[in-house]
Order: sequence, then C-alpha cells, then structure tokens
Amino acid sequence: MGKWCCQRRIIKIEILMKLNDLINDKRLSKNNINILGLSENSTEIKSNYIFFLKNTKNFKRKYINDAIDNGAKLIIYEKSKTFNLKNLQNNCLFYEVKDLTKFMSKISIRFFNIKKNSIKIFGVTGTNGKSSVVSYISQLLEKNNEKCGIIGTLGTGIYPDVRGNNLTTPNIIDTCKIINNYNKKGVSNFAMEVSSHGLSQNRVFGLDFNTVIFTNLTRDHLDYHKNMRNYFNTKLKLFNEHNNKKKVVSIDNYYGKKIFNIYKKDKNIRTVSLYNRSATFYASNITYLESGINFCINSIYGKKNISTKLYGNFTIENILLAIATIAKNKKEYNFFSDRISNLKPLDGRLNKYYKKNFPIVFVDFAHTPDAIKKTLVSIKKHYPEKDIITLFGCGGERSSDKRKVMGSIADKYSNEIIITNDNPRNENPNKIVNQIVEGINKNSNYRVIFNRSSAIKYCITSKNKNKIVLILGKGHEKKQIQKNKVVYFSDKEEVQRAFKL
Repeated sequence: MGKWCCQRRIIKIEILMKLNDLINDKRLSKNNINILGLSENSTEIKSNYIFFLKNTKNFKRKYINDAIDNGAKLIIYEKSKTFNLKNLQNNCLFYEVKDLTKFMSKISIRFFNIKKNSIKIFGVTGTNGKSSVVSYISQLLEKNNEKCGIIGTLGTGIYPDVRGNNLTTPNIIDTCKIINNYNKKGVSNFAMEVSSHGLSQNRVFGLDFNTVIFTNLTRDHLDYHKNMRNYFNTKLKLFNEHNNKKKVVSIDNYYGKKIFNIYKKDKNIRTVSLYNRSATFYASNITYLESGINFCINSIYGKKNISTKLYGNFTIENILLAIATIAKNKKEYNFFSDRISNLKPLDGRLNKYYKKNFPIVFVDFAHTPDAIKKTLVSIKKHYPEKDIITLFGCGGERSSDKRKVMGSIADKYSNEIIITNDNPRNENPNKIVNQIVEGINKNSNYRVIFNRSSAIKYCITSKNKNKIVLILGKGHEKKQIQKNKVVYFSDKEEVQRAFKL
C-alpha cells in the first residue's frame, strides 16, 4: 500500500477584524465576516480582503473580476455613471459610499489601529527641506535610543535602515500598514513627509499628528496646482484638517508668516528663523567654513553653540525645525543640541566629493528656483574665492514656467553653466533647454551637453581643479527617464567614475 500525506497550507494572519467592527451599517450586519486585509490594487487582494474600487479614467471591469478571483469578500466603490455592478454573480459583497478616498482612510486607520496613544507622527510639509527635517528628527531621536520610522522621498524604514519608495506620501492603506508594522517592532515615533499631492488626494486624510511642521513654499508643482494660492491652501490642509498637538513653522518665508498669523493665538505653535529674533528658535553668529557651518541656537531654553560638517544656511533652518519639534523641555533641548554636531548629511543633499587635482564637487537634489538659489548662495559663502560651475536640467512634462527662472538664477550666481538632461520623459529635450536658455544672458558662459554622463565628465577635469562643481537636480535618485524608457543613472556614481579618469 502506498504512503500518502496531506499538507496543510498555513497562512500567517497579521490582523483579523470583524466586518461589523470596521463598518457599522445595518446593511452589512448579517454578513459579519472576517477581514484580513485591505487594498486598492486588485492584484494585491488575498482571501478575505476588502477591495477599494477607484473610479479612474482607466477603470476596467477586469479589476473587479481580479479582486473577486483573488479572494475579496467586500468591494467598496463610489457611485458613478461610468459603470454598473449588475449581473455579477459571486459571493462578494458590494458597498457604495459617497467619498471612496475618505472612507478608505477611515477604515484603514481603524483596521491598523493607528489611533493608539503610543503612536506619535511628525508630519513635515513644504516645497523644500522635508526630507532633511525628517532625517534630522530621526537621527536625533536615535541618539536618545528612540526608534523612529521614516516615510518620505528617500523611502520607508526604521532609521537608519531606509529603503526606496515610489511616492513621497504613500496611499493611506500603505501608510497605516507601515506604521502598524513598525509599531509592533517597538517604534512609537514616525517622521513623515506630507506632499502637496498627498494632501490634495487625501492620502493622509483622518491621520492625527503629534506635530505638523512647515518648511517653506516656493514655485513648484504648478502644473498640478495651477497657481500659488491653490498650492498654499493645499499645504494648509495639514494644519487645519488634522488634529495636532503642536505646530512648528519657519517664518523666514512669506507663506510661513501667513501660517503663523493664522495660528499665532495657539499656545502650542513654535516658530524658527535664521534672522528673526522674535522666533521661538533662531540662529545667530553664523560662520561659513570650507569644512562646514557653525552657528548659535537661541531658544526659550537658552543658547547653544553648534559646529557641524554640514553645508548651507537652509541646513540650519532644517535643524532648527527638527529641534523645535522634538525638544519638549530644557533637558531634552540640551541633550539634542549637544548631538547636532554628529548629524550626517542626507543622501543627495549637498553631498561633498573631492579628490586631489580635481574640483570639489557637490551633488544636490535642488530642482526648484528657490532651492537652486539657496544652494548657490550658500556654497559661495563657504567658498568665496572659488568659481562655481553649475550643472542642471529641468524635468520634462512638469512645471515649464520655472525653467527660465532657474536659468536666470544659475546665470546670476554661477561662473559657468552646463545645461543637461534631467528626466525629459516624453518632452523634447531641445524645447526644455531652450526655455532654460531664455533666462541666461547670451554673453554668459554656458554650454549644452544633453548626455548627463558626458556633462558630468566635462565638468570634473583637472583644468577645473580650483573650482566648485555643483551637480543639481537628481540628488539621491538612481534613474533617468527619457521617453518611456527608464535607465539606471546615479550622479554620485558618475562623479566617482569621473574621478578615476
């Protein structure tokens, strides 16, 4: 007689919740099934999942069929005239809501238990500086043996183990899942970048924040927001549509002052500034060195002299925002301030590279007019005697109105300009370059080298050994997008190759 065995399929259940505990509706009371997960992607659906059916231009009935085939027990959808759900014979429930995105947030927060008192989320918004503030918060908390989860442009993870992410601000299901998973590993602090797209699309709707932080607002994403008023009002949603215990705002820019004026009667608002002595935290005695930057923090808790190996006055602003966020008292202020000197630069944010007989090279993510100006002005303060070569481009199919402005800024603060490709996508690179050149004086020293690798090699030669080369736009990114082709590309690695030539 032959032997036989039966193998059981073991499924690890991370979370199990009854449907009636998730959705209190009499229409579903007779179907109190077990719910094991949530997704808005039909290919990620597993047994006993809820599928949130987005009403998009690319809607296909296939998504419904895929979700059902993969084990969905409930499909939640928003009423629409573009499709109907008749004649679907299956054991899957369908549930209609008025606003799918907001309902998805409500269910996600409940399913992953994000309202726990032990969870503290620090939400950072603004055009520039979000990633740096998130990094500094995480680094300083780690110095105090406090784990910190990161969600942002550079990825997600528990500092310092952070891995790449497609979106600065993920959808609410992914965000809640990340927070829940890290919380199980002993993480209670979360530093999160909150983008304008994320706010506009309600990707963080319903989340409570311990602290909301505003860095600045300058021209960017106007292809999406259309104008600065819409852009600002979208950013403002983080402050007026989310519960928070504290607000931290840089008042060195027009929009930061506007936010402060709106909430100045709030006793839990803190302000930071490089210049304004009425701010809760402000800097003084700033000294720019070739090795870094020194300054003094003045605060409600006293003064602290700081020495760092970081570059740029905007770095000081980001440090002040981080300290103002996490220092709850004088003891913590002294502890964290004493550890600022150990802060590491963020990947792709004014990273310095140098080899004998070659120019000093900085790689930075700056890709907006304001960021490019601040970077150029700061580097000139660190190296006042050296000429600056600026290499940059502009992304295709993105805000075209900023290209001429960026050309003008590069022209004003550089001794030589190299214009190159930076993710042209499906837009004609010649068109992009021509719009940049409109802002450059025809008698200025500039050159167009479309191939980014060749452009970097052109700059990093022994003939420029007494100069500074700024490579702007990509920073940490590791890809170049041209037409529908995505190829691996790293400014950092190209610099290192050029040093070997």
